[in-house]
Amino acid sequence: MTATPFDTRHGMPKIREGLTPEARRLLAQSVSPNTVRAMQADLRVYRQAGGRLPATDIEIANYLSDQNALGKKPATLERYANSLHMWHRYMNLPSPVHTMAVRSVMRGIKRTRDMRQASAPALRLDELYVLLSKLDRETLHGLRDAAMFTLAFYGAFRRSEVVAITVGDIEWRPEGIIITVHHSKTNQSGRIETKSLMRAPPGTVYCPVGLLEAWIQACGVQRGAVFRTVSSAGRLGAGRMTDQALYVRMKQALKAAGLAGKGYTPHSFRAGFITEAHLRGKSDVQIKRISGHRDQRTFERYIRVADLFEDAAGDFFEM
Repeated sequence: MTATPFDTRHGMPKIREGLTPEARRLLAQSVSPNTVRAMQADLRVYRQAGGRLPATDIEIANYLSDQNALGKKPATLERYANSLHMWHRYMNLPSPVHTMAVRSVMRGIKRTRDMRQASAPALRLDELYVLLSKLDRETLHGLRDAAMFTLAFYGAFRRSEVVAITVGDIEWRPEGIIITVHHSKTNQSGRIETKSLMRAPPGTVYCPVGLLEAWIQACGVQRGAVFRTVSSAGRLGAGRMTDQALYVRMKQALKAAGLAGKGYTPHSFRAGFITEAHLRGKSDVQIKRISGHRDQRTFERYIRVADLFEDAAGDFFEM
């Protein structure tokens, strides 16, 4: 089998001969583990379909065309193409993906397929309150979930970012908190990003800062992961929660709240915050400070207008 630039045992790029130890260390950190796993999976699909590496532009164009005929989504095909591009670049080979043949096939796929991608619906503020109202905050399970869900909403966090928060990432201020995000889906380089969350006025039932404060005081965590496993007996675990565990807890809470059939996922917290802030008149700049978006087109896809009649152009009538 043709060699891959990824060490399958450690999930990191293979080391090129002649590099210094420091250069090898930096090379190993150039790609996130999640990205490596996704690329490995894409390359397996390609090989299982009979693909060879290195590949020609015609082979890749035919492969993408065949996968399209199998019903693969355009976004999935884009990812397949990018993984093949990255394989050739890591092998220091010209990428056949950026040739006219492959690019034209991808354009044809996009023109003939409905490009509207299924996305998680926005969980609005009222629904968040319904969800939180069904949690028993007298238990560690309920208090943790309330803090986690509220933080995910008001911080517009991705689920992988929420479970990665550590005690040392939180700076407490009288006005609220500043959370440092070291890595995210759109920040693989380790660029330091921060999110500022305001403390709600006194008497507010669901303040993200207050709930987080209550959770940390109740569980007694002083260092390491903030959101940790809790046993069925209510005992705090040593390890941090996984993003999949967050999803499981959310599904259980949605069922209890009567919201299970609406298609919500952890990404609905992020979409809900952006939608809610937009409909309440917050500027794009203000919202992006929390969401961390750098690309305007991607940001605009998050704006979910829950009510199709809201701010309609035809809302004028003769009286």
